Amino acid sequence: MPSLRATVAIGCACGVSALRAVPIVAPPALMTPQVAMTPALLPRQAPAPARVAGVFMQTDFYDEYVETDPVTGEKKTLLLDEKEKLYLECLDSFYNEDGKQLLSNEEYEQLKLDMDFDGSKVATYSKDEIRFVLANKRFKMGKPTLSDADYDTLRETLRKVGSLVVQHDGASCSVETGLCKTDLRVDAGKTRLLYLPGSLGGLLLTMEVIFWSVGLDPIFSALLGAIPAYFFGIWFTENVFAQKPLVATAQCPECNLVFNVFFGDLFSVQTDGIVGGVPPTDILECKCPDKKCNVGPLECDRSTMLCITKDSKSKKFMPGAA
Repeated sequence: MPSLRATVAIGCACGVSALRAVPIVAPPALMTPQVAMTPALLPRQAPAPARVAGVFMQTDFYDEYVETDPVTGEKKTLLLDEKEKLYLECLDSFYNEDGKQLLSNEEYEQLKLDMDFDGSKVATYSKDEIRFVLANKRFKMGKPTLSDADYDTLRETLRKVGSLVVQHDGASCSVETGLCKTDLRVDAGKTRLLYLPGSLGGLLLTMEVIFWSVGLDPIFSALLGAIPAYFFGIWFTENVFAQKPLVATAQCPECNLVFNVFFGDLFSVQTDGIVGGVPPTDILECKCPDKKCNVGPLECDRSTMLCITKDSKSKKFMPGAA
């Protein structure tokens, strides 16, 4: 009988011969990788941009609005303020220049969509806000589109709804009178806090009444008593706790310090003559909290939501002041 070593050697030799006889064929995926790859694995190519009326406009959803000079072909990416300016110019020319179009409809929609992605507030302006902004633009050009009465009416309408286009970020000063004015802004958070005591008291009272009369669980009684407590809180706050309450923030025209101004009365102490002896009015005289500020007394008007200096002693109008 052959030995174990001889058997193993014979087996290895036969295996090697068999491997040499069978040709090694690579899998199709290894031989032609470009054919075996699925379309999802292939690199995507960006769609070619389209040109409309000499203005370069990207067609991809995520591309920015890019403008190209129709003469030189130079491409330019607009900043957000430039896009907003172009947007307002398109509206101005369309409404105030007999329907003149600076951009095509496709370009206009692409510009507005790009402004929405950038978080532009101009793109969300209402019709009245657009009219107000364009009226100011035309007035500075010497071509007013609204009369003084219509302009004041439009501004008052926007002020009542709390529009930001009628509010200035800084002080507006007059060289002729030497007076400065800033806009009052409603502090909605602190104003709502004035209604909190009445609403909580009304809720607790309603929960007690429902529990002892019907026997409901406190959670269900709180849900049922939420609406009555809300209206009770409004009545209690405006008739007992704080009459005509409003908390606004004012900005000093001199040092730009922001401080709170309260309009209204607490427990009718001013109305009854207990404190001050003068009933609360829509005009409140206040002073800048900063002791180092040299501005004179300020007059805060609730009806116009303006804070105006009462004299012209502001350093902005003193000789040699910057």
